[in-house]
Amino acid sequence: MELKFNDITKSFGDLKVIEHFSTTIKSGEIVALVGPSGCGKSTLLHMLAGLQKPSTGTLTADGKSLEKPSPERTLVFQEHALYPWLTLAGNVALALEFQNVPKKEAFIEAQTWLDKVKLSGFEDYYPHQVSGGMRQRCALARAFIARPKVLLLDEPFGALDALTRMTLQCVLKNLITEERPTVVLVTHDVDEALYLADRVMVFSNRPATVLSEIELDHLPKTHDLSAYVDIRRDVLNTLGIDTDTTPVRTGEIGELL
Repeated sequence: MELKFNDITKSFGDLKVIEHFSTTIKSGEIVALVGPSGCGKSTLLHMLAGLQKPSTGTLTADGKSLEKPSPERTLVFQEHALYPWLTLAGNVALALEFQNVPKKEAFIEAQTWLDKVKLSGFEDYYPHQVSGGMRQRCALARAFIARPKVLLLDEPFGALDALTRMTLQCVLKNLITEERPTVVLVTHDVDEALYLADRVMVFSNRPATVLSEIELDHLPKTHDLSAYVDIRRDVLNTLGIDTDTTPVRTGEIGELL
């Protein structure tokens, strides 16, 4: 599904968050939005989810005006948002039950997706009984089970430790490769953006404007930072972080911004 922002602005009262933003996200493309906290990245994501509307400008999906939520566009938050009274299988199956899939059929499909995210054997556990990483694996299974055309990710691994985050980045990358949705990722982790995305958009402070765009589809997808060292330095410098004097490790960007 192709997404198009045409001269989008967004204000909350007197607070202008986004100013004259335009871009086209091609069907199947993975785009990461990187920038300071509060600059409007999540607002753009919420517009794509149909949860907010632009103040001015137009937003379309496959040429049609995007005005309300749709099962074709799934949003995954930093917090897993699982229902605590449902098992992991119940949480995943619920995405299909909302689309009127019979419960038995939905649970069979949920098992398939739990297997894909390495949660086989934990179907009958409740969210409070498993780790944060396992809860987020479940959230990914729930996001993919309905096979959305657009996957919207709002800091999906921001609350996890570095090792778990890298593991789940690999899981997510494999799922995206298999299903090929259009993906928009909001992250403060520059390394995560470079690993997952075909294109990175670097935003200014509020009101958000695009400082730079980096095409990455020609680079190998690896956690070996040597493949991205020059691009990584350019992104951090664009964000105002002097890499010559400030040591930065994976996952620390959010704290610095």
